[in-house]
Amino acid sequence: MKKQVLFLFILLFITVLGHSQALDCSKLKNIKAFDPDYPNRTFILKGATQESYENGVLRLVWSVKTISDCEYEITCVKKLGESQMEVGDRITMTVVSIDDNCFTVKRTFFCKNFPEGDIDPGSTYCIGK
Repeated sequence: MKKQVLFLFILLFITVLGHSQALDCSKLKNIKAFDPDYPNRTFILKGATQESYENGVLRLVWSVKTISDCEYEITCVKKLGESQMEVGDRITMTVVSIDDNCFTVKRTFFCKNFPEGDIDPGSTYCIGK
């Protein structure tokens, strides 16, 4: 009986290890992405800059600071049109899952109205072509 329990425990442990792999965010470094719920809203992340577009028109420019492999912070440095975001507002983006060409991030917004941060627990984006 003890051998069976030990065997089941080891099997469970191996199964858990197999499913707790770290995220590989390397393919998310220089991308063009869109929100599947609002496909006319896209962004291009390239190096230390992110550009946000709406209907192909550049709306916001952000500086990018990498925090870790799957987490970065963007700060609005230029506003070129109508937007709720203002220059100086920032967002911390933490990748929480990756599924094929789509990824989900937890976003924390920091702005005048939310100096301590306002959390959006899950926004999904897909890599465009």
